[in-house]
Amino acid sequence: MRKVIIIGAVLAGCYLATQLQTTCDVTIITKKSAEDSNSMLAQGGIAASLDPGDTPVEHEADTLVAGAHHNKETAVKQLVTTGPTLIKRLIAAGMPFDRKADGQLDFGLEGAHSHHRILHANGDRTGAALTSFVQSLLHQVHWQTNSEALQLTIQSGVCTGVVVRNTQTGQLTTFNGDAIVLATGGLGNLFPLTTNNATITGDGIAMAARAGAKLTDMAYMQFHPTLLTLHGRCYGLITEAIRGSGAILVDENNHRIMANVPKKDLAPRDVVARHLQAWQRQGHDLFLDISAIPNFTDRFPGVTENLDNHHVPFQTTKRIPIQPGAHFMMGGVATDLSAQTSLPHLFAVGEVACNGVHGANRLASNSLLDCLVSAKKAAEKIMTITPTETFKNTALPNSRVDPFLSTMTTLQDKAWQYLGVVRTRTGLKTFLRWLDQFDYPSPVPTQLTSTQFAIANLCLCAEKIAKAAQAAPKSLGANYIEESVVPDQAG
Repeated sequence: MRKVIIIGAVLAGCYLATQLQTTCDVTIITKKSAEDSNSMLAQGGIAASLDPGDTPVEHEADTLVAGAHHNKETAVKQLVTTGPTLIKRLIAAGMPFDRKADGQLDFGLEGAHSHHRILHANGDRTGAALTSFVQSLLHQVHWQTNSEALQLTIQSGVCTGVVVRNTQTGQLTTFNGDAIVLATGGLGNLFPLTTNNATITGDGIAMAARAGAKLTDMAYMQFHPTLLTLHGRCYGLITEAIRGSGAILVDENNHRIMANVPKKDLAPRDVVARHLQAWQRQGHDLFLDISAIPNFTDRFPGVTENLDNHHVPFQTTKRIPIQPGAHFMMGGVATDLSAQTSLPHLFAVGEVACNGVHGANRLASNSLLDCLVSAKKAAEKIMTITPTETFKNTALPNSRVDPFLSTMTTLQDKAWQYLGVVRTRTGLKTFLRWLDQFDYPSPVPTQLTSTQFAIANLCLCAEKIAKAAQAAPKSLGANYIEESVVPDQAG
C-alpha cells in the first residue's frame, strides 16, 4: 500500500486525504491542531460557475483579468471546469452551503467577478464550515498534531520523507512515504498586519527551497484591502463579500475613496489596496461604510462577533475601521497541473503551491476552489506511483550555526516597509543588505527554537520575494514598484 505523508491540515491537504484514505496509508502532520489553518479563517466563500446564468468561460475571463493575464491559462481552465464538479460532489455528500428561501443556492458577488458566483456556508464562515465538513469525512488517516516539519529528506534525487519535531516533547521523527505533500499554506506572518493563522510562517516554501525544489512567482504577495485594524494592530479579515453586498470605502470625512476608479469598491484587490494605502499616507483614516447593507448582523455573523469582541461600535456608526494587510501568496513551490513539484514524489497543494492559476493577483474566492482542484489532481497522480518496500532514514546534520540575530517583530516591520503594498527598487536593495547579516539559508533546525526556525523560514521567503520583485522589469499585479510608470487605471 502506498504511504502518503501530508504536511499541513489545510483544506487542500484534508481534501486530498479524503481521496486517498481508502487506498493509501495516509498521515497528516500539523504544527498545532486540525483547526489551525488559513482555510478555517476564510470568510468570503468559494467561487464556481454553478448558477444557470454563469459559465466557466466567464469565470476564466474574470480570473485572467484579475491576475493581470500573468496566469497559466491551462491551470485556469482546469480550475473553472473541474471545480464545479467537485463542489457538486460535496453538496451530494451533505455539505450545507447557504440557500435562499426557495431552496436554491445563494450566490454572492465579490470584487472583480462579473457574476454572482460565490457560495457561502454559515454566512461569512465558509472556510471553517467547508474545512470542518471535509475533515468529518476523514476516517482512515493517522494524525500527527503538535508536530513541526523541519526538513525534507532526499534520496537519489527523490523526496522520500520529512523530519518532524514534536513541539511538546522535542522528539525527532522521520516520516517516510511514497508521496510527500506540502499543504502548509503561505507566509502571511512575514508581515505585521495579516489575516493568516499564527502557524503560517512559510515553512513549506522554505523547506522546498532548501531541498532544491523550484519556486516561482515569488514577487506576487496579495494584500487584502480590508483588515479590521485598531490602534495599528490587525484583528482579522473583513470579508470582501461585505463590499459585494453594497459597502463602500470612505475616509473620516465620508469621502468615497474608490469613486473614480474602474469597478470602484469592487476593483481587483491590488488596486484597492494601493488606493487605500495612498489615502492613508495622506493622513486619512480608512473605514468600510456598511450603512447600505440591511440585516448586516444576520448576514455576517462571524464579522459581527469579531467586531463585538473588540468593542467596535459599528451598529451605531455604520463604519468599520480597516486598512490593507498581508493575505495570500500567489507564488510558491512550482508545480505542474497534477501538483507535482520539480522534485520527484514531492507534491504541493493549496497556497504553498504555484501552478500559475492565480497569476499576479488572485481573484477573490478562488483559493478554496484551488484547494479542491489541486488536491484532486494530486490524488490522481499519486495513485500512479509504485509503492516502495523500504525507506532509509537520513539524520539531520549536527554542525553548529551562529546564533540567529533577528526578532520576529523586526523582520515583520522591515518586510512591511520594503516588501509591502508599494515597493521601490532602492528599498528592495536595502532590505536584501539587511538580510545578509543573518544565518537563515541553511540552519540546523534542531539547534533553533520553534520561533527561531519560523523566523529563519520567513527570512528565506522574504529573500525570494525581494529578489523576484527586483528582477521584474515593471510593475504587474500585486508586485507594484513605485519607480515604474503604470497607467492610472491600474492603480
